[in-house]
Amino acid sequence: MVERRMRELGWTERLFWLLDQNSPRHFVMAAHIDGHTTVDQWRKALDAVQIRHPLLCAGIEVGADSVPCFYRAAGAPIPLQVLEGRGIAQECEAELGRELALPFDPQRVPLMRAVLLHEPERAVCILATHHAIGDGMSIAFVVRDLLQALAGETLRPLPVPPTVDDLIGQAVVALERNSVDCGTGLVAPGPPARYRARTGDSPQVRTMQLAPEVLGRLRQRARAEKATLHGALCSGLALTLAQFLGRPASQPVRIWSPMDVRKLLGLGDECAVLATSMIVAVECRGLPGFWGAAREVAARLAATRSAGYLAWASSLLSQSIGRLDVASAAQLMAQRFAFDLVVTNLGVVPYASRFGPLQLNALSGPAVLSGFENEHVFGVATVGEQLSLSYSSYTPFDSLFGLLDENLAAACDFTG
Repeated sequence: MVERRMRELGWTERLFWLLDQNSPRHFVMAAHIDGHTTVDQWRKALDAVQIRHPLLCAGIEVGADSVPCFYRAAGAPIPLQVLEGRGIAQECEAELGRELALPFDPQRVPLMRAVLLHEPERAVCILATHHAIGDGMSIAFVVRDLLQALAGETLRPLPVPPTVDDLIGQAVVALERNSVDCGTGLVAPGPPARYRARTGDSPQVRTMQLAPEVLGRLRQRARAEKATLHGALCSGLALTLAQFLGRPASQPVRIWSPMDVRKLLGLGDECAVLATSMIVAVECRGLPGFWGAAREVAARLAATRSAGYLAWASSLLSQSIGRLDVASAAQLMAQRFAFDLVVTNLGVVPYASRFGPLQLNALSGPAVLSGFENEHVFGVATVGEQLSLSYSSYTPFDSLFGLLDENLAAACDFTG
């Protein structure tokens, strides 16, 4: 096995690398595909995708200068576990939970693995990924590349992706830092989070698909209310969670929402950490407050799409992380990034769902956990008109999706 240093980890990558050593931060996504495939075709497609994306050939090591770096190691294919002839719908959620519970060793190459639930005419490909080498949108593009390879297309290798911090630094002369209210975006209000005791319990992942007619009505109502679909989903999830927790309307729900920054920084489909985030605290005053909360979320998250916010967030991370070890990074996360729920929304994937004889029906995920007590994490991805939600938690509410459906349907008919 030949090893070669690729580059140092950026500040965001380094934070994920440190946090993962305290509590696993890798994430899991599932692609649901119709069409005839063979296991051998999947193996070759994974190999082609690994060649295309350099960080899928990487591990992480700390050099003599104490700086963590990516290194490339040849001859280490993406591990593939194949489960043949089993009930795909029944097994998908269980496999997502099992993969979420299984940590990565950052020094071992590669930092991705795959599980294939395979039947001759349909399959679910589950990808687990260390968070230092990618984000949810990265895996949406990896899924596209897998399907292109399965359809017989040749994939072009990409260069080693830059860090989001380097890109912000290169663009700093164009930033309008004073035009963005950054003071309350990245640091969470309220009490710090507490890490859960390691009891051996397994995380659970639940999935659902929003009925296309409900999705259409929700989009239409969001436009009429001068909100966004993402704001409506955040408001609906916050309201639903507050109802389960018995939280008073005067107590805000803190929503952590990661956001893709590829378009802002002129990037394409690299597999790398290319996202920022913001924490928004909203009050959940039932349906009368539903659309007000949705507008608040939309307005606050709009700031993450500015170069000024990116520069501020990157500066905050660089000032903090360079001197952190595993324990202090975990403490920083609990104090500054405490949340009540996470809503990580990939939006509508930016490509067609048909790949020759293959049809991508849905993406489930990202499923991810931070290790906090009583955390509830929701991943959202839309393929065409099919919006899928995943729900990750050690303590899930069994009927949460049912109540969420009711709340969203009611909000579609409620003017706020």
